[in-house]
Amino acid sequence: MAQESPSSNHETGSLTQGHSPHESRFIGSSSGIYFINTVRQAFEASAQQNGREHLPAAEETVGGEEDLASARNSPERTQGFELNINSEAAIELTTTSLLGSLPPYDTAQQLAVEYFSTWHPVLPFLSGPEFLEELEAVYGDPRTAKGPGKASVDRRRICYLIIIQCVLNVGASGTSASLSNDANILSRSNLLSLVAALATKHDILTVQTILAAQVYCVSIMALRTASSLGGLLSRLLYHAGLHRCPYRYPQLSNEDRDLRKRILWSSYALDRYICQALGIPVSLTDLEIDVCIPGRKEQHGSGSATSPPDVPAKSEPGAKPSPDTDISKEVILANFVEHERLVGRALEIFHASLHARNSDPRIVLFLRSDVDRWFNNLPEEPKLSPESTTAEEQIARFSPFFHVLYEQLVIAINRPSLSLPRSAPEFHHGLQVTIRAAKRTIIAMERQNTLFWPGYLASTWMSGLIISFACQVGLYNIVQGSQEIVRCLDLLKRMGSRWRSAQRCHAALATLLSDLQQTQRRSSTEAFGDDPETHTKRIRLEHGASDTTTTPNQSTANASHTNGSQATPITGEGFVDWDVNDFFQDISWNNLFDIGNMAQETDMQFWPS
Repeated sequence: MAQESPSSNHETGSLTQGHSPHESRFIGSSSGIYFINTVRQAFEASAQQNGREHLPAAEETVGGEEDLASARNSPERTQGFELNINSEAAIELTTTSLLGSLPPYDTAQQLAVEYFSTWHPVLPFLSGPEFLEELEAVYGDPRTAKGPGKASVDRRRICYLIIIQCVLNVGASGTSASLSNDANILSRSNLLSLVAALATKHDILTVQTILAAQVYCVSIMALRTASSLGGLLSRLLYHAGLHRCPYRYPQLSNEDRDLRKRILWSSYALDRYICQALGIPVSLTDLEIDVCIPGRKEQHGSGSATSPPDVPAKSEPGAKPSPDTDISKEVILANFVEHERLVGRALEIFHASLHARNSDPRIVLFLRSDVDRWFNNLPEEPKLSPESTTAEEQIARFSPFFHVLYEQLVIAINRPSLSLPRSAPEFHHGLQVTIRAAKRTIIAMERQNTLFWPGYLASTWMSGLIISFACQVGLYNIVQGSQEIVRCLDLLKRMGSRWRSAQRCHAALATLLSDLQQTQRRSSTEAFGDDPETHTKRIRLEHGASDTTTTPNQSTANASHTNGSQATPITGEGFVDWDVNDFFQDISWNNLFDIGNMAQETDMQFWPS
């Protein structure tokens, strides 16, 4: 085995105690918690000077919403149970699990469309036509329409009621407030108890129900509940044989094979995201899965034993298959799965148990190469026109999504080096690579119409932290970095209405920005000194105009020195624009060619250092 670099750094996770002495919460290093604490230490000296705390506890900004809620004794933790003990000492435990309320049918249709256009291409574990049929059946059922009362329903209807409620609530999270108010938000504890009761069977519908519940929990950033559901789901997937390629078994129809593959890979991709965000081991390992990825070459479909010609594919009722829709669905899912496979490799290399990590430079280099190869093989973003197909529209819509995933994977691979000593070359190289990835992340995020994916929050937060950290250690221009941090703040503000942790990240990042700006002003003051003449020059640089109290003699003296001793951007929002007349106002035929001396006197710089 190759020796790992002596400068390699081992990021570690965090274990915190809950309000009970027997309760603990672990968040692993892949969540970024170690780097957050590194940034905290970098700003510690400034915090001691002004007496301010820059960052909340790192555990409050990663790992989802539940940790903070549980620390404050949220209603989710105080669900009541009723215990009855009869005369024969028999114990009966009862509880009420509410499934929420259904919105009006027109609203439900809009929410379903929102879900299937935003989430379904990434996680296509449901059959769209079948879902719409069940939605119509639920709203057309007289027992649903007549209002208060009790009605007995079978297991299939319960499963679809849960799926429908999860789909509608996920769809509501991406719509206007007036629309989402019609959908009663599910309680995650009620949802967990309901689907756990259904897990005695491992049929396809049960798996879809639990997966729908998991998607809902992810959409509200309830990642620990989603992880618990994922543990249950992984066992059901194994029990149902979904981890084996369906083309091995002739008794399955082509329609069933397609659905089983989509369910398996949707579960796989979601599991990788949740485990990376929480910093915990994955539930579905590559060694146990031999299912071919949709849209890739089918390795088990040839031969008489695997794909008999006498087993026709069942068509969806009332719908003719659309070739371009199938292609777009497979392209989005296939590339998402390939990305999550790479995430799994990064987790194994950098975030496994300390005794099992192997940061062999050759292994890391192969990973970097495969990440770049995946990104280079993504479909080219098409130029849309009125004649564009559904596939082209879908690829164009999800192109920024994959750009964010790529840049964040680059950050994840290089982030461990940011906690190395600052004299290490790995630190300097890793910092510049992650700065570039953070800037590209911001650009891709700003192209998104809907910030639906929970990973966008961590992507924006981590990008803002990297830029803040680079500015703080003096390896990135504060003026430019401040502008990019402001853009991160705008993105976090957009996400604040959806996830409360975005508000905490916004407040922390705004504080870091304020500290950087104070540092910049303090450095500017020290550079100019305290004498009146240089003070006047600083005022002109910061406010873009001559001080009204300047005397005529001072004004003449200052005219050729307004550029000061630090770099100033040529243009930029909130900063001074250069006036070419000011630049040439002291030029005459006598000193026209004395450019070298003039540059030394004014210390002029055209680009930020």
